[in-house]
Amino acid sequence: MTSLRAAAPVLLLAAVLAGCDSGTSTTGGTSTTSSTSTPAGPADLAQVRDTCVTKTADALKGFTDKLTADQFFDLPADEKTLRVVTPAPVQDLTRAFALSAAQCAFREAGAPTAVVNQLSVPANGAQSGAWTGFTGEWESDATQGFRASVAVAG
Repeated sequence: MTSLRAAAPVLLLAAVLAGCDSGTSTTGGTSTTSSTSTPAGPADLAQVRDTCVTKTADALKGFTDKLTADQFFDLPADEKTLRVVTPAPVQDLTRAFALSAAQCAFREAGAPTAVVNQLSVPANGAQSGAWTGFTGEWESDATQGFRASVAVAG
């Protein structure tokens, strides 16, 4: 049962990966481009957050009662940048849920599959991507866990 609990965030991650758009992802100087689909509009980051809070809450059920989904998301009043963070204490489980939450936010904001998939690739330093109407940044380290943001471009 313990190995199933440890693998569940990864399985959840794989289950929720979907969607395409046009955009680029930069990782270590390499760009990835893909196209199709229509992104969320700039005014939709609140809806992106609400959708992903619901999905994250569903994923958290049965794993912990010490975390709530809203601990992973921050959307300031101007609603121009949605941030996803790993709540303290940083552990493999909280990091995995933060990654899943970030992938949800990027996907719901219309990021291309190539950019969403890039979030889970280990890399040194901050990574970034851009697609129609939005930019995204992400990074992960042992102390602060996984962090990402989706911002309205321009």
